[in-house]
Amino acid sequence: MRIYANNDTIAKKGKLGRRLSMAGLLILGIGMLASFAPGTIAKWIETGNSLAQNPFILWTYNGGWLYLSMGALIGGFILGQIGNQYMRRYLRPNRPDIIISKALKGFDDRNRLYVWASPIDLVFVGPAGIYAIVGRDLAGRIEIVDGKVKTPFSLRKILFFFGDEGAGRPLDEAQLDAAKLEEWLHKELGEQAALSVHPLVVFTNDKATLDVKKTDVPVVHYKQLKSFLRGQLKNKPISKTTLQQVIEVMDAYAESKGAQPLS
Repeated sequence: MRIYANNDTIAKKGKLGRRLSMAGLLILGIGMLASFAPGTIAKWIETGNSLAQNPFILWTYNGGWLYLSMGALIGGFILGQIGNQYMRRYLRPNRPDIIISKALKGFDDRNRLYVWASPIDLVFVGPAGIYAIVGRDLAGRIEIVDGKVKTPFSLRKILFFFGDEGAGRPLDEAQLDAAKLEEWLHKELGEQAALSVHPLVVFTNDKATLDVKKTDVPVVHYKQLKSFLRGQLKNKPISKTTLQQVIEVMDAYAESKGAQPLS
């Protein structure tokens, strides 16, 4: 098994997440300080401080502080959430791509996993076919019905509403990624290339229990990922020639983006 991981991208976006989170906290702090501005400015006026005559200070004193406070609250919250999302995605030690990499351990070098090293986030390429993978780190009972992910209500959802990963629409994401990658590969190899990219959703939390109903997109727990891919071999989804062409194109793209192969 050969893994191409763009560690520079992972590090940069993880650092960006930290900075955005810190910026969000700073802006929230400014918003809190703005709420105390009227009292401070009133003292300046009483003492004849020249700062109290500044147009911006006067605007703040006459109600502008409320706009500053609310704007900072909203802006800081949004920045903080974006930063948290980046950190969840790129800095966690149990990132879905890390769990999936470990789950595929033992496959030979005909197989590849591209982690932020292709036109989409996560791709598996091997004799079992080409798969655009979307991972989710969700715990508990997870029901997939008609392409939608449903998780039961729990107290944890309230306590960790802003910290846990959301379910979102991983099946739709996987289909969009598959279409995007397939279009790119046909552009690189020619429309006549006999290949197709399949969507695949993988849940990576040990405490996840899946109940899959009525779905066109394969959904598996990471512990069943290797057996799922081995099961696809009997269908001969890709020829050796096409597989080699895809690997050459994907490897070249990954290396052009600074990704290094890891065995």
